[in-house]
Amino acid sequence: MKRMFKGRRPKAGIAVALRGALLTLSVAVAPAAFAQTSITDLTLPAIAVRTPSQNFVDGLAIAGNRIVITGQHGLIAYSDDEGKTWHQAKVPVDVLLTAVAFANAKDGWAVGHMGVVLHTIDGGETWQKQIDGRQVDDLEVAAAQTADPALPTAALAARRAEVFENMGPDRPFLAVLAQTPQQAIVVGAYRMALRTTDGGKTWDDISLNILDPLSHNLYGITQIGNLIFIGAETGVAFSSTDDGCNFPQLTPTGDATLFGVVPTADGSVFAYGVAGAAYLSHDQGKTWQTINVGTNSDITAGLLLKSGVIVLASETGNLFVSYDNGQSFQQFSQTIPMLLTNLAQMADGNVVVTGSSGVRILPESDFKKP
Repeated sequence: MKRMFKGRRPKAGIAVALRGALLTLSVAVAPAAFAQTSITDLTLPAIAVRTPSQNFVDGLAIAGNRIVITGQHGLIAYSDDEGKTWHQAKVPVDVLLTAVAFANAKDGWAVGHMGVVLHTIDGGETWQKQIDGRQVDDLEVAAAQTADPALPTAALAARRAEVFENMGPDRPFLAVLAQTPQQAIVVGAYRMALRTTDGGKTWDDISLNILDPLSHNLYGITQIGNLIFIGAETGVAFSSTDDGCNFPQLTPTGDATLFGVVPTADGSVFAYGVAGAAYLSHDQGKTWQTINVGTNSDITAGLLLKSGVIVLASETGNLFVSYDNGQSFQQFSQTIPMLLTNLAQMADGNVVVTGSSGVRILPESDFKKP
């Protein structure tokens, strides 16, 4: 079956780092299933590795003073000494885990391929599977059967659910927002989206409330004040003003896929993505200003530091910094020799950078304005 791309196609090199899910589904056509994993991977524990911080790392989060990373074959590892030593967590699945987020120092979620959602209540030392792609399919079917006919996504809901059932469960979640210990939202390929308000005991399918009839992939989800933003393919973005219940579509930024959205210190919104695409909005996504970051490489991660500096990471190992709330950027003094996937700031201010060769820690002082 033909793979269908919309807009500017991401480079092959970033496909692994961006969760292996750069496809757009038109529900009139059944797409090829993802082939990275199989049902048996849902029953096997994570593979033990000797040096977890030197493996491919996709997900990154800070839980109190702890760094938590995720990666291939169910890898979750944590460090309590700023990355000097690492411990591998107990994980019940052997799939690529794409993202991780914590509501506080103890309660968090990790997501990945096969529609996996994992939960921890001990800061990431042990994890329990709350749901996988098989239950996600059931939730999507139920949502289609009860869809509000007024929703623009409702007309194709039944066909979409049928396609997903025929595909099987191998569709990845790509991002997670941990709002509180009880409330979280996970999003992913083909507009998959779930929400829990009881700590993951139950999940609701909210994919039909993300107003995108074409079922674009959803790559990033960020809460900025009382708004929740989602970045997706082909310049599509969504925001929720009702705590994640509904996500109307914003004015498109352009035709380049968006991998994430970050706040700026002055209250604006900054979006980034494929081939150096970057956009700034001063009105919560109603209008967008194109920003020249200074690269044609895919921008894979973004972070607002406590100092107000914005840091962007690229697939080519370059970092870019802005000292004026995203209006302009300059290249960071050093290149990190790996494909970069994520950024986070620790409690002490130092910056964690992850990628295809593991973890690096950069001192906060490196990001001060010259």
